[in-house]
Amino acid sequence: MQLRDQYEQIEALHAEVIAVSTDDLTGAEHAVKQFGAPFHIAYTSGDSAVPRKYGVFNLHGDGLASTSTFIVGKDGQLKWSFIGKRYSEHVAAATIIEQLKAVTN
Repeated sequence: MQLRDQYEQIEALHAEVIAVSTDDLTGAEHAVKQFGAPFHIAYTSGDSAVPRKYGVFNLHGDGLASTSTFIVGKDGQLKWSFIGKRYSEHVAAATIIEQLKAVTN
């Protein structure tokens, strides 16, 4: 997991990662143990309110939240986003760090 492996760089930029999953809690404990994520993972247990708010729910007619990454500034404003074209498309951690640097400078 790239974010886990590069999390110290993200912390050095005074940023925080919060992962949001609309999956149910059945596999949550296993996922946390498997990935060893140093950041928070919020499970919304099938509640689509968060992905709907960010405009990433059901983009492909599949009833799922699209894989997405958002950088929100301390002012609460959206600074940068990446929305995957399919569920398996993720943005590289290096790209996230690059965007964080651009936002914090």
